[in-house]
Amino acid sequence: MRSLLKSPLFYGVIYVILYFIGYIVLAYYNYTYFGIIKLISIIIVLVTIILGIISIYKTKKEAKLKLFTSYLFIEIVTVILLFLLLGYILGDKESKVTLYNKKMVESRSRFLVGNTVSYYDYIDLFVRGDTVKKKMYYDKEISKENYSMTEFFDDEGDLINYTYSQNIEEEIEKIDVKNGSYSSTTIESFLGSIIYESRFNKTDIIRVRVIDSALAGKDIIIVEKSTDNGLSFKNILESDDKYLVVNRDTNITFVNEDIGFIFDLGLLGRDDRYKKFLVTTDGGESFNDVSITINGYGDLDYYYINYLPRLKNDKLVLTVSIPDGNDLKEIELVSNDDGLTFSN
Repeated sequence: MRSLLKSPLFYGVIYVILYFIGYIVLAYYNYTYFGIIKLISIIIVLVTIILGIISIYKTKKEAKLKLFTSYLFIEIVTVILLFLLLGYILGDKESKVTLYNKKMVESRSRFLVGNTVSYYDYIDLFVRGDTVKKKMYYDKEISKENYSMTEFFDDEGDLINYTYSQNIEEEIEKIDVKNGSYSSTTIESFLGSIIYESRFNKTDIIRVRVIDSALAGKDIIIVEKSTDNGLSFKNILESDDKYLVVNRDTNITFVNEDIGFIFDLGLLGRDDRYKKFLVTTDGGESFNDVSITINGYGDLDYYYINYLPRLKNDKLVLTVSIPDGNDLKEIELVSNDDGLTFSN
C-alpha cells in the first residue's frame, strides 16, 4: 500500500478519475472545461506516466524487464506526444473577449485557416459554457474583409436568427445610450426588429428595421445601409421624417442594390385605402407609389398581387390575379421603368 501511494501512476489515475467526474457534472449543467485546462490535464497525465515508468525502471533489476519498460516508455510517450500535437493543431484556440458588456469565450480553429468563429458563455478561468451563442462566418479566412454573416443561438442551442452585421452588440449599445436605456435592448429583440436584410456584394448590405410601433397595428421602419461589409449601418431614408409608417406583416424585397419594393397589405388586407405599394430606384433613399395598369379586362373591382416583383429574363415582372367568373386568373405584368409602372 505504501509503495502504491508513492507511485506517480496512482495519483495520475486519481486525477483522471476526478477529471472525468468533473467533466460529467459540468456536461449535466451544459458547461465544459476551458481548452487550456484540457491541455494542462493531458500534460499532467503524461508527466505521471513518465514518472511512473521511470520509477518502475529504477526499482527492477532484471535486464529484460528494464528493456521492456524502456520500449514501453518510448512508445507511450511518443503516442501521447503525437495526440498532444494533433490536439493542438486540430483543436480550437480559445480566448476571453467582451461582447455587449458581457464576457464571452471566443473559439476559432487552429487547423490551417478556419472560416468560423464561435462564442460561448464565459463562466470562470476554468469553465465555459458548452452551448454556442454566436457564430461568425468568413468566406476564405479569419479577417474582416471576408466576413459573411453572423448567427445567434438561444440557451438550448437553437438558431434565433442571422444577420450581416459584424458589430450588432455595438449597434445595440449605441441605441441604448442614445435612448437613455443602457443595456435594456436584448439581441433577440434587436434581431426581431430586422424585417428584411440582404447582401448585394462584398461590402454593401441593405436592411429594413422596425424602430418603434404606432397606433392601429402599425410599425415605424427605417432603411439602413452598410457600405463596409456590416461594420456599421446608417439610415439612408431622405424623407423629412427619415422613416416610413407601414402596417405589420408588410412584405419587402430588393431585386438588386437599387430597386426595391414595399407591399403593405393594409389593415387586415381588406380595403384598398390602407394598401401601399412602393418602389425605390435609388437603393432605399426614397420611395414612390407603383402604378399598375391591367388592359383588356374593363374596370376591375379588385385584383390580388400574388408575388412581389422579381427579375425574370432580365425583366421586372409582377404576378397578379383577377376575377374570371367564379375563379381567379393569373396575369403577368411587366415593368420597363425600374418598377415605377407595371402593365400587360
